[in-house]
Order: sequence, then structure tokens, then C-alpha cells
Amino acid sequence: MLRAEGYSGRLTVLHPEPHAPYNRTLVDKAVLQGLLSAAQIALPSLDTLDVHLVRASVVSIDPAASVLTLDNGQRLSYLILIAATGSTSRSHNPRFGESARLLHIHTVDDAARIRGWFGRNPGATSVTLLGAGFIGAEIASYMADAGATVHLVSRPAVPLAGVLGERIARRVTELHHAHVTTHFGREVGAVSAGKDSVAVTLDDGQVLESDLAIVAHGTVPTSVWATDTEEGIAVDDRLRVVGLRRVYAAGSVAVHTGRMGQPYRVDHWDAATGQGAHAARTLLHDHADGEDPGPYAPSTGFTLNLYRHAITAYGVALPGAVERQHPTRSADAILTTFHDPADQVITAAAGLGASRELLALRAQLERP
Repeated sequence: MLRAEGYSGRLTVLHPEPHAPYNRTLVDKAVLQGLLSAAQIALPSLDTLDVHLVRASVVSIDPAASVLTLDNGQRLSYLILIAATGSTSRSHNPRFGESARLLHIHTVDDAARIRGWFGRNPGATSVTLLGAGFIGAEIASYMADAGATVHLVSRPAVPLAGVLGERIARRVTELHHAHVTTHFGREVGAVSAGKDSVAVTLDDGQVLESDLAIVAHGTVPTSVWATDTEEGIAVDDRLRVVGLRRVYAAGSVAVHTGRMGQPYRVDHWDAATGQGAHAARTLLHDHADGEDPGPYAPSTGFTLNLYRHAITAYGVALPGAVERQHPTRSADAILTTFHDPADQVITAAAGLGASRELLALRAQLERP
């Protein structure tokens, strides 16, 4: 966006992974399933944008001196900074221990490791998935469809209710019950691995033994370098970092504030893309002659593919949102809107089997 809007100065991008920057939403949707490789989900080369790429990650920031310290020991000064460090896989409980049979899923390398286990003989594989959020749910669906024996463990009795609404989340729960062995409303007490299997002990004493256990407990913002915490980086309504001059943040590291003071962040690929573009336009407004992009309001979407059903949503269901149901053409379809409790503005819409109605509602989402 900076180049498209006419910025011709020096651009430096820090990128710590060994792979070229890639579309992260395809990690579980394509790489894990063996449909695409890491090279095939790579983003367009930065070479055409005249970008200086540094293979390192940031360790700390000195905002007074406008200097970053990198993990390779280098100190890098900046005039303007955009923090787009995203999120990392939530660490599993240290009581779980370490094992080659206990894997996480966040990067293409994670997907390749799981694929290595599962791809050899999927129909004879048994898997215990710890977490039934977006990633855990999609992996459970894929592995069940491929013939694996799947145990799906979730702390909430009705997973995803906060982001999809109660009615759609209950339908998702029914789909899980019909296709995999569910352990909802349960916590993991311990994980132990032997030579040929891994055992997951639940809080009710039940032991789930399988070939592989996958931790899908969600993500935390990669923000320790800036805030000394994993709570994210607070931004204003135009994605300027609160309390830091000439610093902006975009993507799942950015923490926004709703009208009633609710902090929230958006951990979806399309939202990260939209926020990156919005932060760039704010930067050019603040420091050049660019137009004010106005307040950022999320209207991007995501799709959850489960057991040959597609659930699509746009926007963000803010904490405390009021849910409303809408009529649909099909009796099996569900269409839910989420309204800001402060002024009843629609901030999100989610649908199962209601694509046409959902697209019509998307136009009503408050936009920048």
C-alpha cells in the first residue's frame, strides 16, 4: 500500500521465518492436507517493491531513541515503525512435557510435521486434538473425513459461541458430535507419551490414547518485544500505537477498543491484510500529504469449513455483543448479526448455509 500510494523512500521488512512470507490461512486449509506446499502459498516477491528484507526478529524497542534490537544482536534505527508481528501458538501447559508425538499447529513447518505423521497412513491414525477453535475444528473435520479416529477436546461445552453466535455454535457442536468423539466441557490434566502412543488425561480422569496429539489452543500476540507482555499492542481508531510516537500496529498483534471500552483483537488473515493497508494510509496522512483514511472498522471475513458445511462471517462480534437472528431461504440455514451494545450498530454477521443473505447484510457493516 505504501508503494501504491506513492511512497518512494527506504522500506525495511523484518521477517524471522526461513520461508518466504506466506498466506498463513492456508497452513491448515491446504499445507496440512497436502494440497499445497510452502512455496505454493508464498506471497508475491518483495523484490518488485524495492524492499530491504532482514532475516531477523525484534527483541526489544527503545522508543526514545527510535531503535530496535534484533535477535542477531543488530541495532536498527527507524524513522517510522509498523508493528505487524502477528501472533504465536499459545504455549501448552508445562505439565504436558515434551514429545515428538505432541505437536503444535501454527506455521508451515508445524503443518509439515503433522503431515509427515498423518500422511503416511491416514485411515489407521488416531489423533487427539486439544482445542476446538477455528484451527482445531478444521483439522478435526479434515482428519475425520480422511478416515482417522479423532478425539476432540474443548474447555467450552459449546466452542466458538463468542465468535459465531450461540445458534451457529450449537450447530457446529452437533456436527462434531456426529463425526468425531467429543470431550467438550473438559480440561486437560496431563499429557504423557510413550514409544508408540501418547496419552491425554482429562480432568475427569478419562485417558485418551492415540498416535498423535495436536495442541490447537489458539494464539497470543507477539508483543513481548514492545510491551513485555503477551497482551498485544494497544492502538487508536486509526491504528496508531497508543503512547508511542511514529509507531503503528496492524494485524493480530493490534488491540482495538470498542465503543464501550471493550478491548479486542482480530486474528484472521483478511483482517490483517486490511489493517496493514489502513495503517499505511494513516502513516502517509500523518507524515506526508495522504488523505485521512478515517477510523478503522473491521468488515473483512473468514470461512470455516467443517464436514462439508461452510460457515462464513464478516466483521467482529465485540465482547458483550447483542445477537439477532434473521430469516433465511432454507430451514436448515442460520443467519446471525451482532450488534454493539452501546448503540446497536451491526459490527458482524455470520451465516451457515445462508451465503446470499449474508452478503446482503455485509453491506450494512460499519466501514472505514
